[in-house]
Amino acid sequence: MLAFVLALALTGCGHPSGNLWEGGTIPPTSATSGTDLGLGSGVRPLSFGPGDKSSPRISPSGDRVAFILDGYVVEKPLYGQNLQLETSTGFGAEKAEWLSDDSLAALKPENEIAADGTSVVSAPGTLFGTMRDGTPDTSMLLEEVMAVGALPGGEAVATAVSAEPTTGNPDEQPRSRLVLVRGPEQPLQVYLRNIKGTVTGLSISPDGREVALAVQREPGNAGEGRFEVHSYRFSEGHPRRVTRLPKGMGILGAPQWTYWGIHFVAGEQDDPTSSDASAPHSLFRIPEGSDTPELVRGVGEEFITASTSVSPDGERLAIVGRRNPGSPTNLYVLDLASDTLKAATTNQKMEIKTNPRDLTWSPDGQSVVLISRGALSGTEVYDAPASGLSSAFYNLYEVPVTNLPAGE
Repeated sequence: MLAFVLALALTGCGHPSGNLWEGGTIPPTSATSGTDLGLGSGVRPLSFGPGDKSSPRISPSGDRVAFILDGYVVEKPLYGQNLQLETSTGFGAEKAEWLSDDSLAALKPENEIAADGTSVVSAPGTLFGTMRDGTPDTSMLLEEVMAVGALPGGEAVATAVSAEPTTGNPDEQPRSRLVLVRGPEQPLQVYLRNIKGTVTGLSISPDGREVALAVQREPGNAGEGRFEVHSYRFSEGHPRRVTRLPKGMGILGAPQWTYWGIHFVAGEQDDPTSSDASAPHSLFRIPEGSDTPELVRGVGEEFITASTSVSPDGERLAIVGRRNPGSPTNLYVLDLASDTLKAATTNQKMEIKTNPRDLTWSPDGQSVVLISRGALSGTEVYDAPASGLSSAFYNLYEVPVTNLPAGE
């Protein structure tokens, strides 16, 4: 079998093994290692081979999975490897969501060079719809999209769209609209036309009736750039501000609507306009009828939360994070009724992606899909072609989350 060498160029840095320079041999690493691929027993790879992967989404039927591969959208049978190209290569998609007709909505952000000329900031993007004719053609659905969240069952995607100013005043607070998109041939449905501020993240309740939004007020205007959590019921006419965070605190990702209140990840920020996932963030809960966020004690006082996703039944949270600063990143499941946290992975040597969009539940609530790769520390030799490897590259992993043992 053709051997594949994972070169130092892929690591970006690191030191090769001393044995390599001394003329010694490097024992090959098996492409698979029983039932434990580095995340724990029972974890199953859903993709293989090179390429940067992100935004995994299982279809409402549960038999297919879509994800972003090097900027373009692909989908395949859940346990098969027959990839179907849904957009052209180099498309530049950031996120994908399923629609009711089994097509996909793909968000393509517009990137702008920041004032310092070096960093790149994400501006509102364009939402495209894929075709179901086996071609990588797409159609434009909506422009100026800032955040996207899927309704249960692929019924539609909810989008936050940048709204036109209502006056000519250049200091006017930015405004957003909430728009539902059901597909290329379906009319748009506008529910909120006048959200004061910029929506940075949104998610839909498991029953599809309510949306939770993270809203940032513009610095220098009312609210002084502070983040707020809003809740909106589709049957009502106006959103409700659930809470306003202290100055300097930012929300990472989208607030999650659950039957035990709205949960969100927040932490201190040097730059209130950014969402820096590298800074320590904590998990907060706003109980029903309250406007005061409280730390979720069930995860532990030292727990560092990176991303969360609510289960289809609204009773559990999937959480990617660390027990403390010195612990490895793992997937945990928080039972909201009992406030009990259980580890779903036993990671010791894998690098789990922590971006909020890289975590998703299966429709039946039996498993969670995340993206991970082996922690790279130098050159390794594998006894399989690159196209058949999972742990050497970022790939999708299905993690069973039922009947988890107590404790870490």
